[in-house]
Amino acid sequence: PLQTENIRMTGHIGHVARNAARSLLLGLTGGVLAAVPRGAPLRRELQRLARASAAFALVADAAMLTLGGELKRREKLGGRLADALAHMALASAAIKQFADDGRPERDLPLVRWAVDDSLAQVQDALLGTIRNLPDRPVAFLLRALVFPLGARWRAPDDRAGARAARCLLDDHEARRHLTRDI
Repeated sequence: PLQTENIRMTGHIGHVARNAARSLLLGLTGGVLAAVPRGAPLRRELQRLARASAAFALVADAAMLTLGGELKRREKLGGRLADALAHMALASAAIKQFADDGRPERDLPLVRWAVDDSLAQVQDALLGTIRNLPDRPVAFLLRALVFPLGARWRAPDDRAGARAARCLLDDHEARRHLTRDI
């Protein structure tokens, strides 16, 4: 039993170490090294989403390792992690819907706006989690591994918002397509 427990612990340490290395590497490169389909219209968004996923995995692991069952009682920390996960799911859903719809060029401004907004929310949630972890040395290390070049994701700027709005206002087909089930 003790040997089995040691093997499990070693496996988990290796898992966390791989998450840390992946998070740092994708953080330093902006996600460029993430394996995503070549030639995809949203290649950059997929790379950034892969980076967010690696960052989330590392922060969630660190929170569980340092807090254990206490994480459940620290509802704001758990809520921030849930927010990050939910916004990654929203970005993934926007990209998948775009692909399922046949990658219509008219929808690109909308999808890019949705992904940019979601990734900015993921970043805020992860930073909030790191900022509020009680183990300060772990939080310091996490910040360096997850955001080695600083917090770089920004919410969509006004131009991106205007492009998305213009798409909805001017393209009746795009609007009908997005509201087809409403």
